[in-house]
Amino acid sequence: MKNSLRNMAKWALPALGLFLMSSGAQAQDEVGEFIRAGRSDANKLIQAYAEPVGKSLGHSLNGGWFNSGKAMGLGRFDIRVFGSVTFAPKDAKTFDLAGLGLQQVRDANGNKFAGRSVLTPTIFGEDKDGPGLTVYARNPVTNQEERISSFNAPPGTGVDFMPFPVAQLSVGLIKDTEVAVRFVPEIKMDDFEISLWGVGVKHGIKQWIPVVASIPGFDITVFGGYTNLKSAYRGIDVGLADEDQAFASAQQRSAGYYDGQAIELTTKAWTVSLVASKTFSVITGYAGPKYSNVQTDLAAIGKYPVTAYKTTAPFRYVEDVDTPVNISMKDSQFGLTAGLRLKLLFFSMYGEYTLAKYPTATAGIGLGWN
Repeated sequence: MKNSLRNMAKWALPALGLFLMSSGAQAQDEVGEFIRAGRSDANKLIQAYAEPVGKSLGHSLNGGWFNSGKAMGLGRFDIRVFGSVTFAPKDAKTFDLAGLGLQQVRDANGNKFAGRSVLTPTIFGEDKDGPGLTVYARNPVTNQEERISSFNAPPGTGVDFMPFPVAQLSVGLIKDTEVAVRFVPEIKMDDFEISLWGVGVKHGIKQWIPVVASIPGFDITVFGGYTNLKSAYRGIDVGLADEDQAFASAQQRSAGYYDGQAIELTTKAWTVSLVASKTFSVITGYAGPKYSNVQTDLAAIGKYPVTAYKTTAPFRYVEDVDTPVNISMKDSQFGLTAGLRLKLLFFSMYGEYTLAKYPTATAGIGLGWN
């Protein structure tokens, strides 16, 4: 897979920072070209390309909260480490340029996309370049549209899943209630920054249903959880394109003028579940319906060079655009979660799978008195 991890890092970089510290990710090529398409078209293109990974990341964060339908007793605790992997559906591997309503971006021949389907890879698509694209702007003097840039839509990674690791502490409280906490203080790794926190509550409802309360080894709970992930990649370096050097000011051409560029990503994920479980000796099987809601906000921070026209000489110039990309990727889905836990004294291991549009597989280990 040519540059597959590198390309994944370009867009899912904040989410994958823990995995890709050693990859010299260089996002400036595709970021720079998309931004040169103008604020409106750049946001549309980047959102269509990156949205599947924003959704997958959120659904990954909503996995692994529980491994049984029983809330721990007062004072009991469990520390666990697990990984969740969310898989992209087939329709999340490409997007149609014709459906984006692009204004300045055309195909390689300068033709608009309206009325014809032109598919290009998302981040989860095939590891090959997308179609050739050109950017046009209207010259106010001649009133003619002129080509100002050309590039290929970026390739996919050839990888159709999003992994994410999490550590969690769960503690039993009164009234058959359990609280779970996730926390990662801010970590800086070269150009990566990442921090995470989350809280979840599980409450046993078996105690409120007399018929169910009499069934030995059977438990049922309701669960709700929220996770917040903030991350950034500050290794972006989108400078002037060679063809724009002649139209830039001396200040814009000076070293360090475009420093401070970054990609910042925030993911908010919350989930609710109804979980039933049955324990047989050291094995517990659990299952139940699950609702998952996610929102991932992505922004390109700093100033970036974009070619533009004005009505006075020199007519063509380089405009500095601040925060040209600011998009929000949202998704929600219902699913069915089922899993198994093996518990031996203070050690446990478990695995589960959530059947949904973006399915998630989770596996982990735990230590504690539960």
